[in-house]
Amino acid sequence: MMGLMWRSVDHPGKLIFSPDLSLSREEGNCVQGFSEIFDMLIAATSRVRELKLQREEYVCLKAMILLNSNMCLISSEGSEEPQSRSKLLRLLDAVTDALVWAIAKSGLPYRQQYTRLAHLLMLLSHVRHVSNKGMDHLHCMKMKNMVPLYDLLLEMLDAHIMHSSRLPSRPQQEPGDLTEVSVRPLSSSSSMSNTWTPGSTGGGGEPQ
Repeated sequence: MMGLMWRSVDHPGKLIFSPDLSLSREEGNCVQGFSEIFDMLIAATSRVRELKLQREEYVCLKAMILLNSNMCLISSEGSEEPQSRSKLLRLLDAVTDALVWAIAKSGLPYRQQYTRLAHLLMLLSHVRHVSNKGMDHLHCMKMKNMVPLYDLLLEMLDAHIMHSSRLPSRPQQEPGDLTEVSVRPLSSSSSMSNTWTPGSTGGGGEPQ
């Protein structure tokens, strides 16, 4: 997903999957169930464009995504290789340091460097959200046996589904408990309207 957004950043309104494959909004409508994912990708790409993401920052973010995906597959307890988790953590720390260095190299004031780091790290959660949407869409197409999938893609999809099924589910709230929940109104400073989400339109300002 990160690579797709990086390739598409100079092509507003389009997704560049490869040099010879690009999709516009109208073309994306031809793919069943892809419209919502397309809009989320376009919005996330617009955010990358607003931030003027540099190549060094892009490489660091992509490495962090790959390392985090491996972290999810390694249990902190009972692992066959107890040192695997600590090695991944050290590597993730090194990549984070590299991202901080890349931002510092831009010459921004010290305070703005921390702000930019926060904005870049917030991109990762949006990339994860869009990625999960895409995996769910592929799983749905697989279950309906609509299109053939390559073996490698099937293995990745099965691993994703197996990992998701092992995650603890959130306990459902009983109907009677709703009366016991106190609702505190949001103040203007904590309003969600100032928070960028993948479903928002591009061209917005910096998140507050």
